Amino acid sequence: TLLNPGCPGGEAWHVRLTPPDGETWQAGDILEIGPHNDPDLPHREYSIASLPSDGAVELIVRLMTRADGQPGLGSGWLCRSAAIGQAIDARVRTNRGFHAPANDKPLILIGSGTGLAGLRAHLKARAALGVRWNWLIFGERTSAHDYFHRAEIEGWKASGLLDRVDLAFSRDQAERIYVQHRLREAADILRRWVANSAAIYVCGSLEGMSRNVH
Repeated sequence: TLLNPGCPGGEAWHVRLTPPDGETWQAGDILEIGPHNDPDLPHREYSIASLPSDGAVELIVRLMTRADGQPGLGSGWLCRSAAIGQAIDARVRTNRGFHAPANDKPLILIGSGTGLAGLRAHLKARAALGVRWNWLIFGERTSAHDYFHRAEIEGWKASGLLDRVDLAFSRDQAERIYVQHRLREAADILRRWVANSAAIYVCGSLEGMSRNVH
């Protein structure tokens, strides 16, 4: 499913894969995929955006474009080449460094773009446990096109699962606003959460967003 139709930036797709019986994983784990269009290509890694109770491994995938204008090998395979119902070569990789903290810890989830995937799985897990002290800071280009899973996020806010949501849509105003700016604006609140032993999880671009957040 295309998540951002009409977006002037790159396409983002929600991909749902049915796992074999008995396959399990937890929030924070990774799916490694081997594209069929190039058997020599190293596995591509994607944060899993769902739980086993959802009945599927769900991903949020950015369709990348190569220098020659062709779709990227990994994302192009998932979003354009693979047929509905076709088998996918994939395996779950345990990612203990991104597993959930203790249930009694507040959780601050910071992400941009398709980095929402790994954060979404954690929120689903907290919802299943009834743990409500959660804060989401999410950034993308425009609210009109790039507010991925908007109804779900707003539902979590309305239900109280999300104590706080801060959004940064960088192209919605003349000044570019990113997640790190939202963090700075909420510095006093952030300090209070950290003083209460909050765990902080960041998911997104290493070169851009995450270094600025750090």
